[in-house]
Amino acid sequence: MMSNLTSLLNKYEFTPLLKPGQIVRVEPLSQFGYFIMPRSAVPEFLPEVQVNMATPFTTSLSAAVETGQQTGISAKITALDVGTLTLAQYRLYALDPYIQFEVYQPATTARFANKNGPIRFDRGNTMYAIQNQQLQLLPEIFVYEDKTPITVKAYNIDLDETKMYAQFGAIGFKYPLAAYNITISPDGQPEDPIALTVKVAERV
Repeated sequence: MMSNLTSLLNKYEFTPLLKPGQIVRVEPLSQFGYFIMPRSAVPEFLPEVQVNMATPFTTSLSAAVETGQQTGISAKITALDVGTLTLAQYRLYALDPYIQFEVYQPATTARFANKNGPIRFDRGNTMYAIQNQQLQLLPEIFVYEDKTPITVKAYNIDLDETKMYAQFGAIGFKYPLAAYNITISPDGQPEDPIALTVKVAERV
C-alpha cells in the first residue's frame, strides 16, 4: 500500500519517512530514479548542524534600511551533503534573531515560494514550532548525495545593528539506498509500491 505523504509530513513527531525494504522515487526521475532502502540498513538520525552565513569581522550583514531594500548574503551549503547512494531529510530553523533566510534548490529556484516569491523563515516562526512541539511546521528539504546542495540567502531585518552571525540549524535523518529496477505496467505506472516520492533538484 502506498504511504500518504501528506499525513507523514504532518506528524507531530519527527520520525523517519522511509523504512527498510521500502522504495523511494527521487525526482527529477530522468536524473535520479527509483531506490530501495536495503532490509539490512536502518535510517540514521543526524544531530544538529549549525551553519553561519556570516563571518565575524569579515562577512557581516549590514543593518536594514527604512526603504526596505535589503542586501543579503548568499552561499551554497555543502555542510548538509551526504555520501554516495544516500538521501538526507532535514528540518531547518533559525538560530539568530532579526535574520531571515531563503532556501534555493538548485541555486536559482526558491525551495519555498508562492505567487509573490520566496517565503522566508526566521527565529520567530521556527522557534515557535519547536517550543510548541509542532515540528511539522518547520521548513523541510531533501538532499541526495552531494549532487543537490541547497543555496541559502540570509537577510538582516534589524534597522539598528550590523550582524556578525546569521546562523540556522538543521536536524534530520539519512537513508542508505540501493538502486532499484522498478517494474512498469503497460499503462506506464510502477507495479511496485512506492513508499515515498521526494524532489531534490537538478544535478550540479
